[in-house]
Amino acid sequence: MALGLYVSRASGKVDSAIDIEKAISDARDEAAVVRVVDELFDADVQARMLKDIVDAELDAIVLAGHSVQHYATSLSGQHLQERLIDAGLNPNRIVIANILEQVALVHPEDKAGATAKARALINVAVSRAQVAKPVEGHSTEPRHAALILGVTTEALVAAQRLLQLGYSVILADRTDGRARATEASRMRATAAYILGHPKAEFIDNAHMLDGHGWLGDFEVTLHTDGNRATFRVGGIVLARPDVREWIEELRQHFKVDIDDDGNARSIDPETHPAETVDPGIVVVPVRQKDEPVRNIIASADSAAMALVLRLSVDTTVHFSDVSSVDESLCGGCASCVRTCAFGACYIGEDGLSHVDERRCRACGKCVVSCPVGARDIMSSPHDHLVGAVRSLAEAEVPGERVLGFLCGGCGYPAADSASTYIAESGTTYPASFLPVRIPCGGRLDTIYVLEAFRAGFNGVVVFRCREGHCHNLIGNVDMDRRINLLRTVLRSRNLDDSRLRIVDISPFEGERFVEQVNELYAALGGLANGKGGPQ
Repeated sequence: MALGLYVSRASGKVDSAIDIEKAISDARDEAAVVRVVDELFDADVQARMLKDIVDAELDAIVLAGHSVQHYATSLSGQHLQERLIDAGLNPNRIVIANILEQVALVHPEDKAGATAKARALINVAVSRAQVAKPVEGHSTEPRHAALILGVTTEALVAAQRLLQLGYSVILADRTDGRARATEASRMRATAAYILGHPKAEFIDNAHMLDGHGWLGDFEVTLHTDGNRATFRVGGIVLARPDVREWIEELRQHFKVDIDDDGNARSIDPETHPAETVDPGIVVVPVRQKDEPVRNIIASADSAAMALVLRLSVDTTVHFSDVSSVDESLCGGCASCVRTCAFGACYIGEDGLSHVDERRCRACGKCVVSCPVGARDIMSSPHDHLVGAVRSLAEAEVPGERVLGFLCGGCGYPAADSASTYIAESGTTYPASFLPVRIPCGGRLDTIYVLEAFRAGFNGVVVFRCREGHCHNLIGNVDMDRRINLLRTVLRSRNLDDSRLRIVDISPFEGERFVEQVNELYAALGGLANGKGGPQ
């Protein structure tokens, strides 16, 4: 495997807080190409990357700089990933080392500590890239059809736009959407256009019974007036992101974020107000009281356009980051079937466990539940996580070390948002706090916590979604069952279970993140027994 390491100075933000040469000293021996650049998103830098892929035959790349979240929510980050994939790299072999938001910006006055932390995170990313297995891509000719949930003014506007562009539209409502559309005085012309269009269909008194798939190819089954109807669409528009029934039914089958009020949330209200963590699902922002009509129409337009931009291509490719099964180990016990909240696990005619890729959300709960270790997640493999814990334990950071497991839904973005709070308040936390990203709290195996203490960490903290907000519905519940047992195990090993802390948090609570990390550090000093066992 030929590895490329590209490190961003982030226009001086990284190298002002980190000695980059020291941070990449270990990785230089592992990489075929190492480049330190001002910005990874510069056009000339990206052209150089693409040339390196060909010239050095790179099949894995580590991007050290911005957060994973930046690549999910920013146009520049998304564009860079797309270019690398188009150049032949498998997305599972594009690995992010976050040395900006979670190192340089949060430890601006501790260059030695920040450098040691950055070095550790880069080493973990390099190891991850070296063992990464390629994920399979599914090519789909996107369906030019949309399911709109909730008949509102926004829904009618979005439906009209989609119909004008040649899309088929299904408008589903909890009650009598067709009648309300007819009675909508200020949208009468729009409603008449939709009601008379051959590619438009209204489904009243609808409930979602089932759903699976991905951008360009969703299959959704609705129940209405005692009947079931299944629709194949390219995308879904949630026109009422504040209707809890639609949100809960969607979350049973697809990834949908919710905010602290329980409303469906976009990936970034400022830059991506309609796009969600599932690229095939868009939301119309929740309207404020007495919202002007022009704003309502603009919101509907943004949702329709966001979906059209995704579907107006010849082919979409969905890369299946799913649970895998080692059939040589599987005993067909069905623990995974009972654990999976999305119905993605099943026992086949051969008596072994299998994965429905159209339903799997790669949360990892099935991996942890498997009693024989037959399951794993492509993007968050067991061996990598154990290796990351051991590698971070060797980081040459001063003081007591705390390992942080950050769930991808809330814990990790909260750690990113801490950088904003630190910049404004001047309050920070020790550079000896070392983070590991996991897809879900439910992915946390007790083995990782035990290994952390065995390797010498003084404390472990898990940042996860708040109750009821877990991306994977019951990840927190599954985790709590294991953690309660783990606390008993820790005490039996003469480890104060106060050294393990679980924190529920939302993505934008940077201040709470900093406070909780510092509270754990303060508590560690008063505990008699410590890392690895009795003192």
